Amino acid sequence: MDDVLNQMLGAPRGFVEAAAGCGKTQLLSSIVGDPRFGRQLVLTHTHAGVAALKRRLQRMRVPSQRWHLDTIAGWSLRWATAYSTISGVPRDAEAHPDWAAAYEGARRVVATELGQRVLGASYDGVLVDEYQDCGLRQHALVEEMARVLPCRAVGDSMQSIFGFRNDPSVSWPTVQSSFTFLPPLLHPWRWHVPGANQELGEWLISARQQLETRGQIHVAPDAPLRWVEHDGDDQAIAAACRQRVQAGDSTVAILKWPNDCRRLARPLGGRWPVVERFDDGDLPACAAQMAHAAGPAVVEALVGFLAERITGVGTALKNQVQAIVDGRRTTGFRNHTDHLRRLEALAAGPTPEHALEVLDGIFAQREWLRWRPECVYQLREALRSLSGGSLQDLPAAVTEARTRARHRGRLAHRRTVGTPLLVKGLEFDHVVVIEPERMTTRELYVAITRGAKSLTVVSRDRVVTPGSAR
Repeated sequence: MDDVLNQMLGAPRGFVEAAAGCGKTQLLSSIVGDPRFGRQLVLTHTHAGVAALKRRLQRMRVPSQRWHLDTIAGWSLRWATAYSTISGVPRDAEAHPDWAAAYEGARRVVATELGQRVLGASYDGVLVDEYQDCGLRQHALVEEMARVLPCRAVGDSMQSIFGFRNDPSVSWPTVQSSFTFLPPLLHPWRWHVPGANQELGEWLISARQQLETRGQIHVAPDAPLRWVEHDGDDQAIAAACRQRVQAGDSTVAILKWPNDCRRLARPLGGRWPVVERFDDGDLPACAAQMAHAAGPAVVEALVGFLAERITGVGTALKNQVQAIVDGRRTTGFRNHTDHLRRLEALAAGPTPEHALEVLDGIFAQREWLRWRPECVYQLREALRSLSGGSLQDLPAAVTEARTRARHRGRLAHRRTVGTPLLVKGLEFDHVVVIEPERMTTRELYVAITRGAKSLTVVSRDRVVTPGSAR
């Protein structure tokens, strides 16, 4: 690591490509901890990434005066709104940010003499994490900052799976032309710690090379992983997942698409929560319905939303909800009368308190499992914040709860199901990769590198060619 630090110190625009699990976070932390680099502005893409780096720096006892950690989005928005006249971004933009405008606005500020003075007085250098996830506007901002301060970065071309239609990820040739590339990090440190699978780590380095050169991987019979032939049977796939469960360990099953994740979660009995996007559109839609509907329609919207995310709710409460919506008598119901009482109270008085009572009552039903929990917890937090208020304010409360959830990072589960995009950056003990033929090359690489102790591949053939199946 000392050699890499010295090389980075001598390269004001140094870049290190680091394979998954090969010491990227340690390198960033070591740069910040080395007083020769001075005070660093460290930018990454997610709040989970910020939290991980902060934990590492605190563990290394690096003085907080030596670094400022932030997401590139958050830092850009704050700079743009602080110098609103220059950036063209309104000071109140944090409530409903336009990220494209924020990045361009921050770039405009940095391009001015004032911005350069402030940036130069605040930091001695900039470090950008996960550079492969930078969009073109973010890259333009970093280029502007590099005119003022040393800008160094780390990333991995094989983990570039973000990117949006209106802001695609910066191309790797562009990155290569913008930085001085130093020797890559290719030693699988994550798999060389006690309890991890060292042989698997070495195999993953080989698999990376296969994907880069041949566009496929070969799971040989003697490979240090488990291969399961995929025959299309969801129950068999669920069984393969359960076989990886070990007491105290974490396990993730990874599939290409969110709908595939939900399909698998059903035969797993709801005991494997699905990793979902923070910005799932169903929650704002539900909040809007509840904010403007009459009582019975509020009941229908709330229970309908929960039934898609908690096992048992839809079946158990379907008839009661329909009776309330139709305005029929409910005295004939004998099952779940406690839930019925709370639903009737919500229909008669659609308030945040009554909605929260319905939700808490469903939470208390232990056999009903929260298998898509992210938005459910956001809804509960929003309702709690409206105590004594009105459901008309629920959409705004949901937006605030969602922002807080994004800052906290993802919910941690011992067993979970997710897509490569949503588990990227997360670490588990065991990983089950299902139908890798449907993934892209980079998605497959992200998927197979999530587990430190074991890897199970469920595929049609031992030779896995990404993109060969739909």
